[in-house]
Amino acid sequence: MRIKTFPLILLLSAAGGAADKDTCFECHTVMEGMSQVFQDDVHYHNQQSCASCHGGDSKEEDQNLSMSAGRGFKVRVTRAGVPDYCGRCHSDAAFMHKYNPRQRVDQVSLYRSSVHAVALAANSPHAPQCVDCHGIHTIRAVDDPVSPANPAHVVEMCAKCHAGTAEAFKKSPHGKVFAANGMSGCTTCHAGHATQPATSAMLSGAKASCSGCHAAGSAGARTAAELARLMSGLEAAAREANGSEAQLKTVRDNLAKARVAVHAVTVAAVKSPVDAGMAAAKQ
Repeated sequence: MRIKTFPLILLLSAAGGAADKDTCFECHTVMEGMSQVFQDDVHYHNQQSCASCHGGDSKEEDQNLSMSAGRGFKVRVTRAGVPDYCGRCHSDAAFMHKYNPRQRVDQVSLYRSSVHAVALAANSPHAPQCVDCHGIHTIRAVDDPVSPANPAHVVEMCAKCHAGTAEAFKKSPHGKVFAANGMSGCTTCHAGHATQPATSAMLSGAKASCSGCHAAGSAGARTAAELARLMSGLEAAAREANGSEAQLKTVRDNLAKARVAVHAVTVAAVKSPVDAGMAAAKQ
């Protein structure tokens, strides 16, 4: 019996984790093994344990009491409720600064301004929220090489929803340059939390994403301007088209294909779906 309990005692007394008595952590070391996984989580290493997120009484031996509403236990939240759930801490700058964060502490408010949050509010089953990108009980700091949100892994993470776009990016000149310089693929242009709808405005102009790297008049800026011209034309056609539903669908489908093709960063890749979409709009 002593041999079996000794590792658990070490686990509970390890730095950066559970308090002297943490019945939640103890129980879930045996049940489901969740505590074993959680000890690698950034929250655990910052003295946050089960009750920090789930509430309840981690000192109470009786699980019916420790997991009761009277002791502050919180049931699992819906997908739509996750940002507010995480935001209880991550929207509180005073609380977050106790842990000397290296990242900005307004990510939740940034997320709420994003196209992803709009989709989540519309009950889209595919709209990403915090845990889809960062994990649940195995969350790592963004600068941790294992974190899926680490710059080295962002493209693969976004590819879970945007497979075609990620593939086009990886094969593009940008993909090679970004990887060689340790730059975050998708979030460099689209932002990590305040992701906005992809439009031609991102491609050309003083405030465009491309202008951050490509000086006015450069080859890159000229390519971006031509891509913006093509995309803006099809965007306008999609807004103004008033034909049959089938016709509108063809225009919109080709606009979606063009937005993916932009990530190949070649005019030829974008021109093909744009031409097809413009032809459908004129029918």
